Amino acid sequence: MAANPRAAAVAALVRQEQDGFSNLILDAELKRQKLEGRDKAFASAIFYTVLEHRGTLDYILEQFLPKGLAKLDAPVREILRAALAQARYMQVPVSAAVNEAVKLTRSFKKSSASGLVNAVLRRACTYDLDTAVFRDDIERLMVLGSAGRDVAEFLHKNYPDEARNILTYKADGGLTSLRANPLKADAAALCEKLTALGVREVRQGVVPGSVLARFEGSPTDQELFRQGYYHVEGQASQLAALCVEAKPGETVLDLCAAPGGKTLLLAEEMQNTGTLYSCDAAENRVQLIRTAVERMGFTNVKTLCNDATQTTPALPQADRILADVPCSGLGILAKKPDLRYKKLDPARQAELLATQAAILDTAARLLKAGGRLVYSTCTIEPEENQLQIRAFLQRHPEFCVAEPAVAFPAGMTATEYGALSVPTRTGMDGFFLCALQKTR
Repeated sequence: MAANPRAAAVAALVRQEQDGFSNLILDAELKRQKLEGRDKAFASAIFYTVLEHRGTLDYILEQFLPKGLAKLDAPVREILRAALAQARYMQVPVSAAVNEAVKLTRSFKKSSASGLVNAVLRRACTYDLDTAVFRDDIERLMVLGSAGRDVAEFLHKNYPDEARNILTYKADGGLTSLRANPLKADAAALCEKLTALGVREVRQGVVPGSVLARFEGSPTDQELFRQGYYHVEGQASQLAALCVEAKPGETVLDLCAAPGGKTLLLAEEMQNTGTLYSCDAAENRVQLIRTAVERMGFTNVKTLCNDATQTTPALPQADRILADVPCSGLGILAKKPDLRYKKLDPARQAELLATQAAILDTAARLLKAGGRLVYSTCTIEPEENQLQIRAFLQRHPEFCVAEPAVAFPAGMTATEYGALSVPTRTGMDGFFLCALQKTR
C-alpha cells in the first residue's frame, strides 16, 4: 500500500476501533508510513476530526446504509467516516474527498465496496443535518454533540442546559496552553519571544503565568521548548498545581505526576530547591517525567515508580502534596475525543472512586501537621469531586478545606467542598480542585 496521509489516517482509525489509546496508535502509524510535515499534519487532522465528530458522521452515514455501518468491514467503515469528515469539517471539496475514498478501497483491498463508498458519500456529503428528526433529547445530544449514549446521558442529567456546548467547546480558546518557566522568562517575556519567532496569536492566559498560542506545527518542535522556556499544560491543570503553593526549600510530593506538567510547575515554584518527589504507578510513564525534568534542567526532583494507593517507606513526610488522581476524564472531552464514547460502567466507576479515596488516604498519612494537600481531577463528575472530598473529610476530621491565595478565574464554581471549572463557564478545561489543610 502506497504511503499517503489518507491511508495512514484510515489505518490508524481501524486499529483505534480495536484497542483504544488513540495518540499512541496514530503516532505508531505515522512512523510506520514515514509521514512528515504537511502529510503528517493532514493525517493527524483526519484522524482526530473523525474521533471528535464520530457521532455526527455515523448518524449521517446511517441514513444511506440500510444495513448500517456495523455490518461493513472496518476499513470500509473508516474510509467512509474519514471522507465525510474531510468534506464536512476540513474544507476538502466533495469531489476530492469522494474520489480519494474510492481509491482507498483499492489500497485496502476492498475494491468490491468502491461502488457503495462512491454512492453513499455523494449523498452523505450533501446531507442537511437541520432536517434530522431525533427520537429524544439524548439522541439529539449524541448526534449534534458527537457522544456515546452513556456520556450523553451523564451530561443531560448533570448539565442539562450546557450539555451540547460542553461537547463542542474548545478550551483555552482552541489554542495551545503553555506554562512559562519563571526561572527563564515570565509570561509577558515568553509572549514576546514566541511572537518574534513568528508564532501567531500569542497572548497571556487567565491563569497567572500561562500563555496561549497557535502553532503551525507542534509546540514541542520549538527551540524555546527545548531550552526549557515553557512546557505544554492546560490552564486548569496549572491552576491546581499553583494551589499547592509550594515554597523554596520544602519537601513536596506529586503522587500521580505523569506526564509531568504539574511537577515542572511545582519545581519552578520551589525555585529548584528543596526536594520534590514525583511519582507514577507505571515505569514507562515515570520515564516521561524524567525526560521533562531533564529538559528543564531541574535538580531538585526525585522520580520514582510508586502506587499511590499504598504507603511506601520511599516517601517521606511532606510539607505539601498534590494528588491529581486518575479520573473519568469527562472534563477534557474536546482534548481526548475517544472519551466521548466510553461506557460509564457502574462497577468500573466504583473501582475508580475507591482508588481515588485510597490515594487521598495515603496523602493524609504522608502530610505533616499544618501541611497543604491539593486534590484535583480533570472531570466534572460530582461523585469524583465534591462527594469524594465530603467523604474524605468525614474519614479525616483532622483536615479542613483551605482557601488558596491564588485567585480563581471568572466562572469557577466554588463550594464548601472545592472549586469546579466547567469549560463553558471558565474557558478552561473541565477540572476540579480542592485545597485541604491538615490542622493536627
